[in-house]
Amino acid sequence: MNNYKHILENSGIKLDKFYFDGELGAIYNKGCTEFRLWSPTATDVKVKFYSTGSDNELGAKYLGIHQMIKNQDTGVWSYIAAGDLCGIYYTYVVTHPEFGQRETGDIYAKAAGVNGDRSMVVNLHDTNPEGWEEDKRVLFEHPTDAIIWEVQVRDFSYCESSGVSEKHRGKFMAFTEHTTLGGKEGAPATCVDYLKELGINCVQINPFYDFGSVDEASTEEQYNWGYDPKNYNLPEGSFSTNPFDGKVRIRECKEMIKALHKAGIAVVMDVVYNHTYASHGSWFDISVPGYYYRYNQDGTWSNGSGCGNDTASEHKMYRKFMIDSIMYWAKEYHLDGFRFDLMGLHDVETIMAIRAALNTLPNGEKMLMYGEAWDMFTACQPGTIMANQHNMHHLPDNVGAFCDNIRDAIKGNEFDAGSCGFVQNGSKRNQVFRGVRADTDFWARTPSQAVNYCSCHDGRTMYDKLCVSVHHQNPQYEKRHEDIIRMNKLAAAINLTSQGIPFMVAGEEMARTKLGEHNSYKSHSKINRIDWNRIEEYKDLVEYYKGLIKLRKNFAPFRDHTHDTIYKGMWLFTDNPCGVGFTLEGDAYGKWRKMLLLFNGSKEPACFDLAAHDLKGWWDALVNAEEAGIEFIGEYSRTICVPGTSALILVEQDEITP
Repeated sequence: MNNYKHILENSGIKLDKFYFDGELGAIYNKGCTEFRLWSPTATDVKVKFYSTGSDNELGAKYLGIHQMIKNQDTGVWSYIAAGDLCGIYYTYVVTHPEFGQRETGDIYAKAAGVNGDRSMVVNLHDTNPEGWEEDKRVLFEHPTDAIIWEVQVRDFSYCESSGVSEKHRGKFMAFTEHTTLGGKEGAPATCVDYLKELGINCVQINPFYDFGSVDEASTEEQYNWGYDPKNYNLPEGSFSTNPFDGKVRIRECKEMIKALHKAGIAVVMDVVYNHTYASHGSWFDISVPGYYYRYNQDGTWSNGSGCGNDTASEHKMYRKFMIDSIMYWAKEYHLDGFRFDLMGLHDVETIMAIRAALNTLPNGEKMLMYGEAWDMFTACQPGTIMANQHNMHHLPDNVGAFCDNIRDAIKGNEFDAGSCGFVQNGSKRNQVFRGVRADTDFWARTPSQAVNYCSCHDGRTMYDKLCVSVHHQNPQYEKRHEDIIRMNKLAAAINLTSQGIPFMVAGEEMARTKLGEHNSYKSHSKINRIDWNRIEEYKDLVEYYKGLIKLRKNFAPFRDHTHDTIYKGMWLFTDNPCGVGFTLEGDAYGKWRKMLLLFNGSKEPACFDLAAHDLKGWWDALVNAEEAGIEFIGEYSRTICVPGTSALILVEQDEITP
């Protein structure tokens, strides 16, 4: 700790004067490769070459060490190696008086060997799959057009029921296969083909950069969500078919993205720049001790992330690293957007700079960008404005944040297993109103800033939360509960028809269960995997989600990125304190007309007197307790009684064109 207190006093923001705006890392050309490392406090830096990514591989050989030269003005150390070094592995040996000589990977590495311990020189052109030049981003006119399905690479295809070939299960390449349930001919579609049928147009993938919590060389069962960054600018090796060859993981990651794009599905990368897997001994810590992280006044590491170390986005060279990294992934991997883990630990200036950088790409302003804007303590520089919900007014409309209000309003407090919300007992009606309006009366400037969700990888799945809160004595997570299915359908109806960006965890629509586990970040794959058999067992729920998604796509006001729809709406209350309703003015089937949305969270009917709100005439239902879609399934007028635990969504019968 004393060493770090000394470093803290002599580095931190003071080193910003050595800001370097050029390219860092291994800059490859066929005739030579230049190595650049920013380390203004180092007294000596050398680059070491190896033939393999570890000493345990066939042909492993140490290939020599070379002195790097320091530019005193920028603090950048460099060395130019002649010849074609593609496929050569390297590390830096960095000397600081307080810590001695230490070996590190390159924080700017674009490729690495097994477990990311040695960086690798790579010709990126060689990693492009066939047809990569024709691959195009899937972008949305407005963020609110996205319907996001969050998944982890291993979860997606680990289960045999996925129909994915054994060699690709749990891998990037699983996304490239056309699959059916159990691999049987004529069975329902699974994986990417299933997503197309469901109507999902955007997949958010949990961290797939190189993370440190899984041993890529091991064949034993291992699992981790991956919120443990080791090498930010290259894919995770355990998701590839060969983690020992640095090029394979890159090519197969691109194959995954290309396959999703071909299916018309955007790819959002879950990025974790707020902390690293290691503290002492991370590549950042070795490269420039004390600079890339935040420290408390006593020299201890700031821990707002709960992961042992908070990075310092307000420091110019870490801000540059974040921007460079995001732009590299965006350009090299054709990504369509980024989800920022614990975005509230980053400063507004950095998030604004990233957004501005993305905007420079062709149609870059349409790339998705959102994050967890929780208000968290961290030892940042005094006066720093953090990118949390309270400060969303500092950010543009195309930077969004997760809306925890609608999550807790719909199904109860996320952190209290027994807590109930609107769908369990009709409580929290006012919070539901607030959420339906995308929290625009509170922290969101526009609906495009609010990411609405009921479940994500954190916490219990939707089905598990409903089971434990309603049947707390005996949840029986693996059993089908008809009352829970009704609640799940009601929750989906609210979320998918609210203003803002709808989001769900993979499998929410098939009553996915983790057997009640609320923090499965390192649980067995059998807990985390998607059991694709449930698409048949819960077919009615899947079809309900499919119908709601189709409805959202066919009724423009649900996707309004401005306040217009909110201001035009009429809000209806009932004598039943568990009923909530509102109207939307908009365009359905090419006709401008009114839509009426009625939700009832109680077990008893909730009646709405339409005449009291001057809503005359007849109405056709598109959604009820059992069905959802764009076909008419019943007509109503005057007083409408909504059955318990259900939604009723209707369109005005005037001007209907069959």
